[in-house]
Amino acid sequence: MFKKYFIFLVLIVALQAEAKKLYTEVPVLTHLPKSEQNDTFGFNLVEHLPKLIYNQLKNSKIKLWDSPKKQIEISFSAVQKIESDNSVSFSRVENLFINELWTSSLRKTSFVIMGFSFLAESPKGKISFGYVDLSECFGILSQSIIPTNVNGCNQLNYIDALYSRRYFFNLLQFGPNDFSGSPQASFKIKNDAFYSKKKVQDVVKLKNKKEVTYTLEKNPGQENDPATNIFNTIETYINKNKSIIFKHGGDKHYKNNSLLSDFTITRIEILEIWEKKGNLIVYKPSKIKIYINNKALDFIDLEEFNQWKLLFNFKNIEDVLIEKQFSFIIYKINAELIPYEESSLFLRALKEYKWSQVSNFVKYTKE
Repeated sequence: MFKKYFIFLVLIVALQAEAKKLYTEVPVLTHLPKSEQNDTFGFNLVEHLPKLIYNQLKNSKIKLWDSPKKQIEISFSAVQKIESDNSVSFSRVENLFINELWTSSLRKTSFVIMGFSFLAESPKGKISFGYVDLSECFGILSQSIIPTNVNGCNQLNYIDALYSRRYFFNLLQFGPNDFSGSPQASFKIKNDAFYSKKKVQDVVKLKNKKEVTYTLEKNPGQENDPATNIFNTIETYINKNKSIIFKHGGDKHYKNNSLLSDFTITRIEILEIWEKKGNLIVYKPSKIKIYINNKALDFIDLEEFNQWKLLFNFKNIEDVLIEKQFSFIIYKINAELIPYEESSLFLRALKEYKWSQVSNFVKYTKE
């Protein structure tokens, strides 16, 4: 009899423990500190979201409220006064707070982001700028691209970045519970919701794609060098069709009469989308930038470039670029510039390592 009673008590305690993990639309406040957003996340919401919001406030595209209750709207001039009176900057805040609703069952967790609050540290103490409702700026955030580093993916909008959950956050409030004074107490709730065996719904899986920009490098010592052929073919064509120069931004550098004599193409940049599929990289050439006597024209879409009907050893430009039988220097991956001397290391990382750990590969390989 005692054994059955003991088992019954154990089951009751276990059920009570599991019941604490069951909740529906609990209001939650999370904190994203700028200093703790790792490069391997691929982006930094605390660095870039306030800048975007600030510019939209300036242009009256977004409303700023006193709190999530939205009782008082704060004007942009009031924001500027807060900045000047306290020696702080809205666009450079170090702390971002996100209001969310969490729902959790025994097998899954879901979350909805409601809005953001911005906090700055000033000589006078902590300064709150106010609250932005996500529903009121969803269109802007879904159409705006967040800058990503070498570890991130290209063309990532702010909504997908927010719902990717690829950022460090502290759990400050969970329903009526405030953990600002005892953060350790929040770890169990946070870990159970997002880092346990539960399936997290609504999380955006980031694509394994990067925007890679590189320069073609001539290799005159190589017979039939593709890069040299591209330079020479384009140079000959544009010298016979100089109007192309002015169609693509050359008027910023030249007047018509300054191009009576032939010129030289001094640099060619290629912008491509690289996608990792298994152990293979799929290349998709997108744009080309041509430098005339060291002065850059605008990027030209490959679709328009193909209308020139140029062939390079009987191949079109995409085929030559995809084959990669030429020397090139990577100088930009997503929004991050690559040092000239490290181009080969970054190329190795893209070919051999995890795409979310590119910077780590280069760092430790150098050491």
